[in-house]
Amino acid sequence: MRENAGSAPRAGDLWGGLAAAAIVLPQAMAFGVTLFAIAGLDASAGAYTGLVGSAMLCLASGFAGGTRGLVSAPTGPTLVLLGSALGGLVASGLDAAGIALGLAVTVALTGLLQVVIGASGGGRLIKYIPFPVVSGFMTGAAILMILSQVEPLTGTATDAAWSGWAWLPALAALATIAGARLAPRFAPRVPGPIAGLVLGTAVFHALAALHPGAPPAAWMIGAVPGFSGLPVGFEPALLGALPWAVIVPAAAALAVLASLDTLLTAVVADVATGRRHDSRRELIGQGAGQFAAAAFGGMAGAGTTAATVTAIKSGGGRWVGVAAGVVFLLLTGFAGDAGQLLPIGALAGVILAVAIDVADLDILTWARDGRTRQDAAIAVLVTLITVLYDLMIAVGVGVAIAVLLFIREQITAPVVHRRSTAAQTRSIRSRAERERELLEAHGTRIIVYELRGNLFFGTADRLIDELADDLDGPNQVILDLRKVARIDLTAVRFLEQIANRLAEHGGMLLFCELHAGTGIAGSVAEVFRRTSRQGGSAPVLTFNGRDEALEYAEDALLEALGASPALRAERVPLSDNALTRRLTPAQLEMLGGQLRTRDVAAGDYLFRAGDESDELYLVLRGRIEIRLATTTHHYKRLAVYAPGSFFGELGLLKRGARAADAIAATDATCSVLEHAVFARFAAEDPALAIALLSALCDSLVANQRWSTRELQRLSEW
Repeated sequence: MRENAGSAPRAGDLWGGLAAAAIVLPQAMAFGVTLFAIAGLDASAGAYTGLVGSAMLCLASGFAGGTRGLVSAPTGPTLVLLGSALGGLVASGLDAAGIALGLAVTVALTGLLQVVIGASGGGRLIKYIPFPVVSGFMTGAAILMILSQVEPLTGTATDAAWSGWAWLPALAALATIAGARLAPRFAPRVPGPIAGLVLGTAVFHALAALHPGAPPAAWMIGAVPGFSGLPVGFEPALLGALPWAVIVPAAAALAVLASLDTLLTAVVADVATGRRHDSRRELIGQGAGQFAAAAFGGMAGAGTTAATVTAIKSGGGRWVGVAAGVVFLLLTGFAGDAGQLLPIGALAGVILAVAIDVADLDILTWARDGRTRQDAAIAVLVTLITVLYDLMIAVGVGVAIAVLLFIREQITAPVVHRRSTAAQTRSIRSRAERERELLEAHGTRIIVYELRGNLFFGTADRLIDELADDLDGPNQVILDLRKVARIDLTAVRFLEQIANRLAEHGGMLLFCELHAGTGIAGSVAEVFRRTSRQGGSAPVLTFNGRDEALEYAEDALLEALGASPALRAERVPLSDNALTRRLTPAQLEMLGGQLRTRDVAAGDYLFRAGDESDELYLVLRGRIEIRLATTTHHYKRLAVYAPGSFFGELGLLKRGARAADAIAATDATCSVLEHAVFARFAAEDPALAIALLSALCDSLVANQRWSTRELQRLSEW
């Protein structure tokens, strides 16, 4: 169930927003400080960047309403990607203003790309990135986050490291980590990051008080500037001087990674709320938030799991993201002086605590199990590329791995679901005993292949290998495509090769159950003509259903064996019916004298489902179909009766409602045996009645055996 966008804010939204802000606040400030440290920029400005980025993301996402309870903020992976982009901007020789502008443009372009991803439905595709790839991203980002805190924790950037107290920032970080870890155990209602930040700050100031003099200013964040802290100019001349070769790939990678991170968080929110998120609306809202963050000097971010779950548990609903955004705006505008009390070491501890949570140690478990060792190798590869080379490259490699894994699964998945012959399964057409005997004896010349999956360049060649034994003979091969999802041009050319190879040996290729989803419309023969210079030289036929293809192949085989089935317009004598072949001439004459004849035009019904009847029909001419209506305008053929066959035996044995419709597919003539006539035979000529019952039993047994085989075949799908 999707959230009603028009629902009014509630008190729970405010409390959830406050709780989420408490979770995100330390993380957002720490990420901003770490990001700006890469370019040697002011720590207080970095804290502002993290806060205003959180505010804009929460507001835009909250107003969009794509996910109930979602809270957005800067995350570890977005920090690492932005840090990589910022390093590239610094290396390009830009001054401070150019670096700030380049960062803003990168975040703005990220937002635009996220809007495109959301509007185009790309969010559905992003969710299919394999989990080992995502695990590698996260673990690599966690390692980079840890490495980014080496310099802040050593305190070597100050004069004489405050006379030998260089260990103080590291100790404050350890206290922060301990507080964040232990708070949920001893004070469940206190957010771990807030508890850690308070403890780390307290430890720092308590120990700093024992040292003469104030701690170095570089060890403190300093006063966070208000909304005028980072003015960004968008003069065209400055935009033209930016290193776009750095900005565009970074924005593309960041858009994909932020979208993935957000959608994963949205799934967590769905589980907590019992609602369904709208990925399109959510990504558009996230993109708008990134663009707004860029306009106000904020950093990029994504949905955050811990803050989202906390907000929902605190009663947050539809408007909790907006409430959290308002809280961040108030903190940014009116609580900037509090930054003078916050040590960078404590914020570094927040970063380290987040990094420990982000790293996926399950990779070690996967490596010990042979069934998941390949997944572990993929995760390690992505992690190594992230750490040793570049996270943007790792994103590209991860997507490539996802594509390769998909192709591998498609290639290794079996294409042929089942192989059967006409000796094992037959069409629904009722046939004479001689015809059935011939089909059972020579039915191996009709082969049905039920295919599944995708027929494309990776599987088409293997299909020929699997069919090879049946292609070098006068066989009729039927390809059932009901379970085939897609057919590409390469597969079409291979199918044409199969048809040509069969034709060279006097065989023929038949297709059935060809649906529009495969990408092939109309008949396969027409597709061959459009895609081949030879114009599709081999004869092929396309049938709507498998039964029609089987019936055609059976008729062709019987004709090749010199037992051509009766023509639809040809009238056969009563003596040539499956019910009467065992009767003596006298019995046949007696029976014929008691039967009435019924002529039906094509399209007319002999009976409809639900009609009460006690009659058996012997087909003398034409073609009768038994149909089961599935919808108002669609039906399923259950049986086909040609001259020389009979049907309706259940009604003859016991009067009752017909289960399906009997309709004349062509002009037809039937002899009708009524139950009253059959009862009179039983009283006056028991031998005739027994002969008729014997023929009926043979038919019922044969039908029962066929039905059992069909049920077994269907159960294997």
